[in-house]
Amino acid sequence: MKTSLKLERKNEGIFKKISNYFEFTKHKTNYRTEILAGVSTFLALSYIFVVNPSILGEGGFNKSAVLFATVITCFLATFIMSVWAKKPFAVAPGMEMNAYVAFFVILTLGFTWQQALGAVFWSGVIFMILTLTNVRTKIINAIPDKMKSGLALCVGVFLMLIALRLAGVLLYSGVRIDGLGILFSPLAYVLYFGLALTLVLRKFKIPGAVLISIILSTIFAYILGLGGTATPVKFSTEMFSAIFQFDLGVIFNVKMISVILVLFLIDFYGSIAKFIGLTRGTTIINKDGTMPQMKEALSVDGAGTMVGASLGTSSMVAYVESAVGISEGGRTGFTAVVISILMLAMIFLTPLISLVPVIATTGALFWVGIALFPSREELKSYTKLDIITVLIMIGAVIWTFSIDRALLFGFSIFILGLLFTKRIKEINPFMIISTILLALGWILSVLVN
Repeated sequence: MKTSLKLERKNEGIFKKISNYFEFTKHKTNYRTEILAGVSTFLALSYIFVVNPSILGEGGFNKSAVLFATVITCFLATFIMSVWAKKPFAVAPGMEMNAYVAFFVILTLGFTWQQALGAVFWSGVIFMILTLTNVRTKIINAIPDKMKSGLALCVGVFLMLIALRLAGVLLYSGVRIDGLGILFSPLAYVLYFGLALTLVLRKFKIPGAVLISIILSTIFAYILGLGGTATPVKFSTEMFSAIFQFDLGVIFNVKMISVILVLFLIDFYGSIAKFIGLTRGTTIINKDGTMPQMKEALSVDGAGTMVGASLGTSSMVAYVESAVGISEGGRTGFTAVVISILMLAMIFLTPLISLVPVIATTGALFWVGIALFPSREELKSYTKLDIITVLIMIGAVIWTFSIDRALLFGFSIFILGLLFTKRIKEINPFMIISTILLALGWILSVLVN
């Protein structure tokens, strides 16, 4: 009896220490709330373990290896985010990043998946350097809020284009649109089915709506005879085949320099918007709007990308689906602890996850794209210059099928707009630097083509 009582008291002491470490009292939360928030976030983002192997598999990656890399890197990055940065953010491969790597870097530019991973690694190195030197803070302050939401909007359009391309609704010649494809075909039906189902499930606030949509879309795809090409992932040595297979020599390839810059800039500016947007109106940020331990959180983002490339997956980012858990009351790193544990468990579900054909993910891709659009309230606050800038950025994405072109046009137009309206004092030097880097990346890519 005495032994049992001592054990109970010891356990209570451990739980107390954990709650104090994560500052439960400060954030007015508890274990129940944090656990539910963690589970909710995991359900909302678990589709990545299906989508990431499928998307990168289109670029020649071994799906088993990608799945292993995804699970392990997600677990490590999210767990470190929880105990070091103490933030309720999940970290996983960015949907916009894997699409860019598979469909542009590999299938369009012709690089190997090993070279693509090398580019991802070096983008993470640049990310870390700027984070640790506090340059990133200055760049964050240099970007207007409307420009941040504009970047998210362009990424959303890019994802929607990917979905339409996979479904054959849009026809592309390289990076240029050739026109409309077949609007009514088995591939298109799977896209429409997945999107409609996701919208309905989200409407009724059903947890794991995206995951449920992908599972049911997979069944629908098999019914339509589109599941035959799906290759089951086996729990074997194949899972380790991509470890340290990245080609670091790409840093000396002039054509790849632009790719590295693009990967860096997409991750760089995308994560900025997420960290700022996800924490607004919560106890996660200070009263002055700053987020404590921002450097730690950003460092996890950059280091995660480097580790992910080492293991065999694309750039790691703080996931926007973290908003699900935050909306459920998750405020501390303990939410991320729960998420990381659930992520690790996905390694045992590889045979089931791998049976999902890439077409079954198109509805989810399209929905994620829509989710990145600014709210009506935010759009109402746009000035004429903001509207013109964003529209030009969207046009660049559609016409070139490229995020870097959108970023370049957006920053350039915004700076020119400020000059034209005699608002020179609003032009931040760090915005000019970003524009120069993007222009350099474009010039380099043109010269080597």
